[in-house]
Amino acid sequence: MKVRFTAFLTVLAIFAGVSVGAAQVQTGDINGRVADNTGAVLPGVTVTATSPALITPLSAVTSENGTYSFPRVPIGTYTIRFELPGFTTFVRENVVVTI
Repeated sequence: MKVRFTAFLTVLAIFAGVSVGAAQVQTGDINGRVADNTGAVLPGVTVTATSPALITPLSAVTSENGTYSFPRVPIGTYTIRFELPGFTTFVRENVVVTI
C-alpha cells in the first residue's frame, strides 16, 4: 500500500547569506525538516535540489530528526524533490534563494 505525502513538509526554510571571497560569490542555504501527514519526522528521505544555477544536482538524505541542508548554494530558483520508498514522490518547485 502506498502512502501519499500529504502535508509532506512541515518546514521548508530558506536562509540566504552572503559569502564574500576574492570573486565576491553570493550564496544562500536551503534547510528543512521532512514529516509525513501525521507530523512524524521522516529519516532516510532522499532530497535532491536542481537549478539552472547548479552544474550538477545536489543530493542529501534526511537525518534521524528528518532534517536536511544544502549549505552555500548559488542564488537562484530551485526545484526540491523528496523520495522515500513506500511513499509518493513530492516535488516543491520555485524555491527561491536570494540575498
